[in-house]
Amino acid sequence: MGGMLESATGIVVPLDGREPSVRAVPIAVRIGGRLELPVRLYSVSDDPGREVWLRDVAARYGSVESVAVSVEQSDDPAAAIARTAGDTELVCMATSASILPHQGRIGSIAEEVVRTVRRPVVLVGPSVLPRTGNSTGRIIAPVDGSEMSETALGYAADLAAAASVPLWVVTVVSRRSEAALAADIGGAATPVVEANYVARLARDLEERAGMVVDFEVLHRDDASEAILEFAGDDGTVVMTTHGRSGLRRIFGGSVATAVVADSPRAVFVWRPDEE
Repeated sequence: MGGMLESATGIVVPLDGREPSVRAVPIAVRIGGRLELPVRLYSVSDDPGREVWLRDVAARYGSVESVAVSVEQSDDPAAAIARTAGDTELVCMATSASILPHQGRIGSIAEEVVRTVRRPVVLVGPSVLPRTGNSTGRIIAPVDGSEMSETALGYAADLAAAASVPLWVVTVVSRRSEAALAADIGGAATPVVEANYVARLARDLEERAGMVVDFEVLHRDDASEAILEFAGDDGTVVMTTHGRSGLRRIFGGSVATAVVADSPRAVFVWRPDEE
């Protein structure tokens, strides 16, 4: 499978010195506790008082010994975050899930981190509630008919296995997705075709992962609303930022943006390599 959690050695939480970024800390601590991974608070700053602030934040959610901290200076925060996480640590960070000007570009540090890190990034959107003890009840992996969207399935299976929760593969039937599928297969796309598609993915994943995988076809024109409604309060979404249904750019009005912005839970977002 994807090996996301097998090789993970910890969770890095980037903080920028402002309270909104701290929203990711209790989420990371909860994930770390569930997956038995240590948590490290990290900041890119030349402020000599930043490490003291990080330790104060750590003290809110555990002892200083149980939540490590580190600070470094860099002109490129996103690159520094990706570098410190390396190939072995997960990144969990807060984001506004919107288009913001940053260093002369349209985007955000979170967007750049997703572009750089070669594993799913845990994004804590503005709608995530700081609930204590509300564990994930299932993993939701949305797919849209593209190979790129399907690359997240291995990571979703890893997470479901590690958390010992059910895994669901879902797709959304809308006028846009039906038209795209019709163009691919050279004929009229129907909900039956979509059902066969996710059923095949679920069965293949069952064989590879050695676990039960459920599937569902969601009927709605707004894909993000369909995904969020299906996930509910206990479903954690694992998805890519690519695909023909509008996932090509995470912070560009895409389905992924809307899911991150409106989800009451953190979302695992994966950006596959470009074709």
